[in-house]
Amino acid sequence: MRSDNYQKNNIPAKAGKTKSKIKILPGTPGLTVLLVAFLLIEVTFMSMLTILNILPTLYNIIILIVLIALAVLVFKLLACRKEVTKQRKVGVIISALMIVLLGIGCFYLFNTYSAFSKMSDEDKQYEDFHVVALKDGSYKNVKDIDGKTIFTNVSTSATYDKAQEKLKEEADVKYKEAGGYMQLKSVLIDEKNKEHDELIFISGNNYEMICEDVEDFEKRTRIVHTVSVEIENKDIAKRVGITQEPFNIYISGIDTFGGISKVSRSDVNMIMTVDPVDKKILLTSIPRDMYVDLHSYKAKDKLTHSGIYGVGETVETVEDWLGIDINYYIRVNFTSLEDIVDAIGGVDVESPYAFKSSVSKYSYSEGINHLDGEAALFFARERKSFEEGDQERIKNQQRVLKGILNKITGSTAILTGYTKILDTVGDQIQTNMSQSDIGSLVKMQLEDIGGWSIETTAIKGTGTNASTYSMGSRQLYVVIPDESSVKDAQMKINEMTGK
Repeated sequence: MRSDNYQKNNIPAKAGKTKSKIKILPGTPGLTVLLVAFLLIEVTFMSMLTILNILPTLYNIIILIVLIALAVLVFKLLACRKEVTKQRKVGVIISALMIVLLGIGCFYLFNTYSAFSKMSDEDKQYEDFHVVALKDGSYKNVKDIDGKTIFTNVSTSATYDKAQEKLKEEADVKYKEAGGYMQLKSVLIDEKNKEHDELIFISGNNYEMICEDVEDFEKRTRIVHTVSVEIENKDIAKRVGITQEPFNIYISGIDTFGGISKVSRSDVNMIMTVDPVDKKILLTSIPRDMYVDLHSYKAKDKLTHSGIYGVGETVETVEDWLGIDINYYIRVNFTSLEDIVDAIGGVDVESPYAFKSSVSKYSYSEGINHLDGEAALFFARERKSFEEGDQERIKNQQRVLKGILNKITGSTAILTGYTKILDTVGDQIQTNMSQSDIGSLVKMQLEDIGGWSIETTAIKGTGTNASTYSMGSRQLYVVIPDESSVKDAQMKINEMTGK
């Protein structure tokens, strides 16, 4: 009896000991899953934030402390002994809310990383090559060119050779050299304006230049077939400690809408010299028609034409000419400008004149004009309304860029237009700056939201007519550099970079 009573009396004691054990995780599987999910999303968020590295260190420390405190709080609330309590309900609400918020944060961080990655993918550039025939001729599509002879230009371009090989993979064709680009034009429409039912193979850029130079050529011809060839760009970046050392960025604005990956003429040519320590920027503009020696071909041409051989050719041509190092480039087009300006809510641009665009509906007043993307584009492209023509257009391009820089660096535009800006920079801007370089610049600006001092200058010259490498012996309008203007620009750039 005594033994039985002793055992019975000790049963509650054992049960009591079991209940008093500390539980590492909540007692129900659902709460355990919730807690694990919360901890995983916290770790993921902090990992992505660290990899992206765009926030100041102090901000990262504060976020880390807050997340650790929340993790401890949620753990204590969910791990309480009773199955249903107010504390557990609060823990469930906090953890569920934070999972949603951190999930959204991870989404934005991933999109930011993806946008920076796209923007830095400078190796991917393409050039289109067209099979062109008469609009009223017998060739309508790629099937019609099978077994035919196509006239080509004499070229030392490896890209043109690649394009010919690619076309032969798609159609059984033979090639016959006709001479330069203008000789190709004469294969279809000769000097007596007589049409010939033939085929020519020409780069998209040279086709556009012939269409601009020869009246009705575009109307009288058709593109029968197009092949696209990837251009491999060598790494020409000269990397520096981007937040501690001055550097030069070449801004190349190509004359196209849509995607940024196609090579095209460089119509906007600007060197942006940046002093990150003193927060100074110098914008040096170069006329598109400046007559310079192409880096790779050792022949005279317009600076704008260098763009059809890739942005690397433009950068190295300007380096040779001015005797400076260009550390990075940024490549944009018409669509880029429109989208960037719209993403930041428009820009304020000061005009010294009242004028109307010669090619659009827009009018601009003397003084400050608040412009959306399209209005800013036509403001920057206008030249016919001014006596100085292209020189005033260059100044207007600088005014628009200055307005963009002032808006980005001196306001909350980056935060309020964050999603739109990400969409724009990922798809419409191309650069050889690394993701870490871009992140460092963003981080530096977030640490000090103050504005920058922006100075502008432009290289001038005298207009004349001359032959060019890209268009052969045909006389085109070019600008001969004014040497004193060149030296002045060199001096200003070297002063800021400490050279």
